[in-house]
Formats: sequence, C-alpha cells, structure tokens
Amino acid sequence: MSAMTPSDAIEVPGAWEHLPIAELHGLIMVIGAADVGKSTFTQYLARRVAESDVTVAELDGDPGQSRLGPPATISLGFHTGGGLQDPGMPAARRMFIGSVTPSGHMLPVLVGAARLVEAAWAQGAAAIVYDTSGFLDPARGGYALKLAKVNLLKPNWVIAIQREGELEDFLRPLRGSQRCRVLDLKPALAVSRREMGERQAYRVRRFACYFAGAKEIDLAWDALPVFPTPGFFPGRLLAFEDQEGFTLGLGIVTASDPARHIVAILTPLPSLQGVSALALGDICVEIQTYRDYRMERT
Repeated sequence: MSAMTPSDAIEVPGAWEHLPIAELHGLIMVIGAADVGKSTFTQYLARRVAESDVTVAELDGDPGQSRLGPPATISLGFHTGGGLQDPGMPAARRMFIGSVTPSGHMLPVLVGAARLVEAAWAQGAAAIVYDTSGFLDPARGGYALKLAKVNLLKPNWVIAIQREGELEDFLRPLRGSQRCRVLDLKPALAVSRREMGERQAYRVRRFACYFAGAKEIDLAWDALPVFPTPGFFPGRLLAFEDQEGFTLGLGIVTASDPARHIVAILTPLPSLQGVSALALGDICVEIQTYRDYRMERT
C-alpha cells in the first residue's frame, strides 16, 4: 500500500517507498525546479529516516515559499521519531535572507544554509534533509548557486526530482565528479504547477499568519547596530538578530523619525531580550494586505 505524507495527504510514488533509507545519512540535498514536490518529498524523507530513532534535521531553504518560517527566511526544524518540532522553539534556528528570491541574494542564501547546517550538527542531528529552492535558471546563476552549495556543504547525497531530465546539464558533471551520490526521482503524480499569483498568495498567508497579534514598538536605532546601514521607511521588512546572527523575529517598519533616530516597528516579537542587531531586508510588505514588493533603491 502506498504511504501518505502526513501534511499533504499526497499519494507517495512506489519509488519513494523503496529508497535505501539505511544508506541515507549525513547531508541530503533535495533539488528540482519549482512545483515538482520537493517540500513534500523532504518531509516524507525526514520522517522516514527519523523512524530509526535518530534525530533528523529538516532545512527549509526556500525564502519565497517557506514552510517552517515566514517568507524571506530559511529555517531549521527537527524530527525525533515523531512530528516536526516547531522551528520557533529554542532548539531550532532561522536565518534572514532579506528577500523572497535567491536572485540577487545568493550570498545570504549560501551563508545562511551553511550556518544552519552547522547548527544542526551541533544539536546532534544524524542526518539533515535540505529542501532547496526551485531557483535553477543557469542564466541567472541558479546552477552556480547549487554547485556552490555542493562545494561548501559537501552533501553525502543529492536527490534530484525532475520530470523530463531538465536537470541533466547540472547533474551530468556532478555525477562524474563523484563529490556526492546522486539519486534521481520522478515527482508525485498529484503535484501540480502553481502560477506566480498563487505563489504571491501563499506568501500573503504566511506573512499574515506570522504577524497575527503583532504589536507596534518604538525603537531608538542608535541603540542597536543596523546592517547594512540605517534606512528606515514604511513597509520595509527587517530582522531582529542575536549575537550569532540568527533571526529572533521579523518586523515591518511603520514610521520613522530621522531627526530623533526613532523607528516604529510592527513585530510579533514579545521583547527585545537577546536582540543584538537589526538586519534590513530588500523588500517591503504592505501591512494592510501583507503583499510583498521589491524595495525601490534610490
């Protein structure tokens, strides 16, 4: 009988059920274009590996369609033989990318992934399943970013989910290099393509959920370091970071007083305890609708 994913109730292909689970250890990168079911597979695989009573980390690496955290972040959660721990718990970590796409933000994506992988090993993970984004366009640096992840993170496995061999230009030299083991899979039949409007609507729901119950605080920005430099205006998304650079919470600028260096921020963060810096993003979020849009630089 085919297994069902707990979260999505999608019928799992037989090939997924016959994976060499005992051999899948270390860092496992899941790659594929948008809408091939990477997230569904990642959740399925992490739970399967965790059935061996080991701690398995799940790295949600898509800042645009994030599941374990709000958009513009990548997050780390853990499976311990049962369900996925909430990444908001102290045991998990989050990194702020500052945008909902890796395009133009490849260094934050790469550094963020490396920091979260390091944190997962430090917290006792026996395996890490890394759900990467669908950003693959070689003309925009998609393949270069994936190769940089392979070279930096040194995965034991790369699992490629592809429909019709669309990743072969990337996978062919990777297989020949023997830097990792490569496994090919087909998408689940129930997986369907989503239009850009559906992706935007998903982010709206995620932002709305994250900021539900948020309150406005006034902050003197001279009291905290600001990366890259103070530039506060209504709608700008920002992150409250701890001394290690991990994200404690997000905020949306609602108003600022440049003369007094005071900024008003909408945030669900209950207090500023542990906050050592602010990191400004490159997108804005409309408070009324929670739609995101690219920040216009001047």
